[in-house]
Amino acid sequence: MNQEHGLDEPEGDWGPLRIAYLQYASDPVTFFDPRSAYRRPEWMGAPRGPDVSPDLRWFPVVTMLQLAADMIAGTTPRGFGHDYSAAHYIDAWLALTEPEGWRGEDLERLRALHTAP
Repeated sequence: MNQEHGLDEPEGDWGPLRIAYLQYASDPVTFFDPRSAYRRPEWMGAPRGPDVSPDLRWFPVVTMLQLAADMIAGTTPRGFGHDYSAAHYIDAWLALTEPEGWRGEDLERLRALHTAP
């Protein structure tokens, strides 16, 4: 899943073991591949992730160097790049655990706790 959707597109029914992965399309650590020096990465094709700029283009060698630089370059806003937002884990947590007795207002209170500045 990403920060917008993914759990709503299941491949099958949940089994006894449940696993969900949260992955941002703009996370250079997740998508770095040295082969991007000579081959356009699949994630740069359509449809692009919600946080990948439509202006990003592939150039042999240059794109791989940009991705490598992104991995060591400072910080990004929460919810982008490799800075994962706790608020984005809530839907996965809910789907994985199906906690008993949780109501809509409980979920909204939890969301509010993780979206406050």
